[in-house]
Amino acid sequence: MTESTERRAASGELCTCGRQAIVVYSNAEFGDAGYCGIEGSQARPVLPCPWCGSMEPHTAPWGDPGKCPDYQLRPPTEPSE
Repeated sequence: MTESTERRAASGELCTCGRQAIVVYSNAEFGDAGYCGIEGSQARPVLPCPWCGSMEPHTAPWGDPGKCPDYQLRPPTEPSE
């Protein structure tokens, strides 16, 4: 089992959906991931994607809503092309 910690999110730290995170979860396997508190928020992400600029929601290989492969807690100043 992977041990996980949580802390209050700082200003500018984003949820995997692109909204301001309220909590940040961290573990050795997945690193840091923000959570905005909105259930199912990945099904209605912020577009364009703050990390890659895509106008289409990201999906997991099996079709479920997914996070951007470029996700990091704080988005870059300019999304990658």
